[in-house]
Amino acid sequence: MTSSWSAFHMQNKVVITGTGMVSSLGLNVSETWESIIAGKQGIQPIHTLHADGVACAAAAQVTGLNESVLGIHPRDARIMNKHAYMLMKSSRDAWIQSKLDSSSVPAEDTGYFAGMGMVDYTVEDLLPAVIRSLNGKGALDYDLFYSHAYQEIHPLWPLSMLNNISFCQVAIDLGIKGENTVFSPHADSGTHAIIEGYNTLIDKRARVVLAGGVSEKVSPLSIARAAEFGILNTSEKSTNCCCPFAHNRKGTVLGEGCGVLAMELYSHAVERQVPVMALMSGYGTSCEKMQGANCPTAGAISAAMNNALAHADIKPSEIDVIIAHGDGTINGDRNEIDAIQNLFIGCTDKVKIFSSKSALGHMLAGSSPVDVILGIQMLNHGIIPATYGSENLDQDILFHIVAGTPVKTMPKRILINSVSYEGQCASLILEKSRPD
Repeated sequence: MTSSWSAFHMQNKVVITGTGMVSSLGLNVSETWESIIAGKQGIQPIHTLHADGVACAAAAQVTGLNESVLGIHPRDARIMNKHAYMLMKSSRDAWIQSKLDSSSVPAEDTGYFAGMGMVDYTVEDLLPAVIRSLNGKGALDYDLFYSHAYQEIHPLWPLSMLNNISFCQVAIDLGIKGENTVFSPHADSGTHAIIEGYNTLIDKRARVVLAGGVSEKVSPLSIARAAEFGILNTSEKSTNCCCPFAHNRKGTVLGEGCGVLAMELYSHAVERQVPVMALMSGYGTSCEKMQGANCPTAGAISAAMNNALAHADIKPSEIDVIIAHGDGTINGDRNEIDAIQNLFIGCTDKVKIFSSKSALGHMLAGSSPVDVILGIQMLNHGIIPATYGSENLDQDILFHIVAGTPVKTMPKRILINSVSYEGQCASLILEKSRPD
């Protein structure tokens, strides 16, 4: 196979020139990376609501980020929440690192794509209106509500329930006016946002794009949704409750976070004189839900990876690291194990596996963009973090899961998996911008 690196060959390749990340372990890329390398875990007892009565009492929550930290006007903050702040912070960081704040790229030639989950209301949003709607017997009186009590609801409240409102606010903040789309709400949506950004650049519909995904805010409703789909670990109260590929895995836990990439063609990055962080060389998708379980089949996961390899024109043996979806669910992990071992048969001893969810939780739409950024760090720092809590592996695993301590190596190509509990699968392939 011809090397991805040559001046001619690289001209129309999509490269990453900026990243931004927020997670439970840090409000930027370096903080999160250093914490993961140090073996720290962001999963803690939930501190924003009473744990009694909720399906899972632990989550990986973001702290220290609000409108005042970001300099957001109180007027705008009325229709924003934590997911909006995470998206704003990550997008700004990727924008600045890619030197777009001092670039002459026209606003109409800048695209924006994001995977985003559900936005939940809070009791405080509606409680004043409900109280004023009660009659003398304490029952809800709709005549009272429609005559005057409804006025207690902030007029912009319906807008705050739309996930694309935050997306629009970030675009306004950065002056983006080009191609744009929101994908929602599952874990594959962040990958689809990156794929859409990739294709927009290849098709010359934009010169630069921001693409990524943001998690939902951990709330009683988000926990209830995950519990309804049966993906949560509801049996333990400890913080060590997400153990990807471990024989005693019992489910996942939710995480808050966001990852955003600045992407452009290599020729454009050279023209703008911005450093290239990594090459996005391929992607693949598929969809098939496992009967009787909320996860894709092993065949669907394998097809997405195989399609990504074909798109990048590389062989399984040329992949050094797989950042697995690895959410700690019994069937989901089982099918991903089978998919990897079937596709990488003959080279399972070479490829190394990592999952971020035991440290950062399941960030849904934010998971895969965060994993892409962690992959960039692996390529550029020559180290693979350990997968927290996965020392006691499933006995059928043949591949090398990095557990216990980080592994120093020099990976050249990384495959990133993301799946939805409704059966969608998507895979991406990263490469070093200049192979050694």
